[in-house]
Amino acid sequence: STIHGQVVRDTHAVYPDAKLIYIVRDGRDVLISERFRNFVEDSRFLTAEDRRILEDLKHAQTPFTDGRRSIFTESFLREIGRRWADDLTEINREARRLYPQAYFSLRYEDLLARPFEEMQKLWAFLGVQTNPTLETAVQNEMSHNLDEEWQARRAGDIASFLPKGKAGNWRNMFTARDRAVFKEVAGQALVEWGYESSFDW
Repeated sequence: STIHGQVVRDTHAVYPDAKLIYIVRDGRDVLISERFRNFVEDSRFLTAEDRRILEDLKHAQTPFTDGRRSIFTESFLREIGRRWADDLTEINREARRLYPQAYFSLRYEDLLARPFEEMQKLWAFLGVQTNPTLETAVQNEMSHNLDEEWQARRAGDIASFLPKGKAGNWRNMFTARDRAVFKEVAGQALVEWGYESSFDW
């Protein structure tokens, strides 16, 4: 989180008149996305435990979707979950401090659910005049997922299991242990950003 907070501070030093836009995503889905990247792009860095999980996932996916098996090691859960919460807190704090009138944050899930409405808010923040006909263009753009197509080519054996860019995948994949660990390291950040109203999820 120190690195990301420093990026905000450095940006302000170089571009004091900039406008800063921060897109936040549910940390539980961030974990799943990071795990897929870990499996596909960082495969040479996988531990023996990581490799066992990946091989088991390739051969039988059902145990990983019904709460019996986790795609995460506990160390991965703790590291990525804590990093997500720390980054979120520090970036938001520094952005508000350094760009009090020029900082805009939005949630990725809201952008998926209401793309044109959320983009209108963003355009208003940027002072951009828009035309209502843009709604069709935005909806058309949202219907394509180039990352998902790339993943299918790169790792077709697990791409369908970990669909790219979808909201709420964590509900199908988190085990009871995954939930408990994430609550411990990042539960407060979920509440603060409106992803949950309490720790009872």
